[in-house]
Amino acid sequence: MTRLLVLDFDGTMTDAEEEGHPYRQGYLEDVSTLSGLPLDEVLDLATRFEAEVAENPHIYGWDFGGRIVAPAIVDPYLRMMPIARKVFDHAGAFNSKEERSRILDGILYKYNYPKTNNCFRPGAKTVLESLKDTATYVVTNSHTEPVRNKLRSLGETPEGGCSLDWLVERVHGSAKKYVLDDNFDAVPESMDLPGLPRPVLLRREKYHAVLNQLLVDHGLEWTDLVVIGDIFELDLSLPIAMGAKVGLLKNEFTPDYEQAFLEEHPLGGVLTAVEQIPDFAFAD
Repeated sequence: MTRLLVLDFDGTMTDAEEEGHPYRQGYLEDVSTLSGLPLDEVLDLATRFEAEVAENPHIYGWDFGGRIVAPAIVDPYLRMMPIARKVFDHAGAFNSKEERSRILDGILYKYNYPKTNNCFRPGAKTVLESLKDTATYVVTNSHTEPVRNKLRSLGETPEGGCSLDWLVERVHGSAKKYVLDDNFDAVPESMDLPGLPRPVLLRREKYHAVLNQLLVDHGLEWTDLVVIGDIFELDLSLPIAMGAKVGLLKNEFTPDYEQAFLEEHPLGGVLTAVEQIPDFAFAD
């Protein structure tokens, strides 16, 4: 059976916590500058607010356009969103929601993401090299060129070549998995997960368009698609609603409700290591 494999990138093929330290520091330095608060105070506030987010994972999320589109706890990139908003609240800065979104979701993310370390999950290089002759792609919210550069670094050979050149050309960045379109009706508006008191919103039309084009290019259907990601709402909720098989590559911050849901779902699975990806995707 022919299958199309789509991989998320940050947090899926990488260790987001380890690589995200410089991102967090740079982001908070910028928040300090913009809020007018001393950096030491911002760092102290961030530590306190981070603990609040961790203690209330159902409440805090990535607020985009006034709706939560992903949990905030899973990685340092998403965790920074509610923390920065709470710092701005504390400082009384940028009270317009639209202005905050442009600053936090756009400008500060864009300029701090390149500061991240290159820290791949153990086994990532071997696994990706093994997928060379398959229909495997990377679809990520991150910008295309930084991800391509990370893959070039990972695949660098002693001779100066790159064993992952084939995958570098298959990176689809800026996928906007977080953007909702209420007029998009290929899927229901939402789904409910036991243990999560808010709905998981599904109408992510821009993400759907990227995945659908890949399927069209290969003459495949949604039931031929396998998607691997580390955040159910961003990476996997839309594909599973379309009939794709999905695998959640968990980490220490993975919400229990996501894991429990996928362990029970006939199209879902929970992975603990990248080495499990090839069999999950291609073994019948």
